[in-house]
Amino acid sequence: KSESIRAVVVTGNKKIFSAGADIGLISSSEWNYLKELVEVGQRAFHKMESMPKIFIVVIEGHCMGGAMEFALACERRFMAIGEAKIGLPEVKLGLMPAWGTTYRLPGLIGKSKAMDLMVKGALLNAEEAKAIGLVDEIYPQEEVMAKAMEYARSIAIGATFAIGRIKSCINQSFDLTFKESMELECNSQGEVFKTQDCREGTQAFLEKRSPKFVGK
Repeated sequence: KSESIRAVVVTGNKKIFSAGADIGLISSSEWNYLKELVEVGQRAFHKMESMPKIFIVVIEGHCMGGAMEFALACERRFMAIGEAKIGLPEVKLGLMPAWGTTYRLPGLIGKSKAMDLMVKGALLNAEEAKAIGLVDEIYPQEEVMAKAMEYARSIAIGATFAIGRIKSCINQSFDLTFKESMELECNSQGEVFKTQDCREGTQAFLEKRSPKFVGK
């Protein structure tokens, strides 16, 4: 909620970003525990999407299962070219992705590709993931973090109040009719129009200078 945080970059271990949930614990647990785990993850990722901040994830190591589901809840995915693999192998354990992926992934890469990825449980390298739109940017290991930070800085110096409203409108649009989406867009533009950033941006344009946005 802090206004001083204007973009969020999430990183992991260079060998294993995250392997997801503890399979041993799941195997020895009752459904009530697993149900709580599923619901907590769903709420956490939904909260990320509901926040006005842009989340950027940097994947330098293996990113599987719940870790990939986390990455899908971010707005931008950067991945290192190399040995790292990304995927949803839950089906190979007799399970399925359940932290919102059956909702998010088809919207990202299309129904057919999403179905194929989940029912096969395939693991993809960076080039393969980029080819189907699973990740947005791929770079050599030594460059990927710097490129992600460069992108984050470009967001952070921007009109982050307007950026937050753009994120909100896009995320809500999947559950709205066209008419409702247009109404939300209009109301959001009204909020953005009243901001200090709007005054600064339009004035800077007229004065032929770079704007200095403050996020409000």
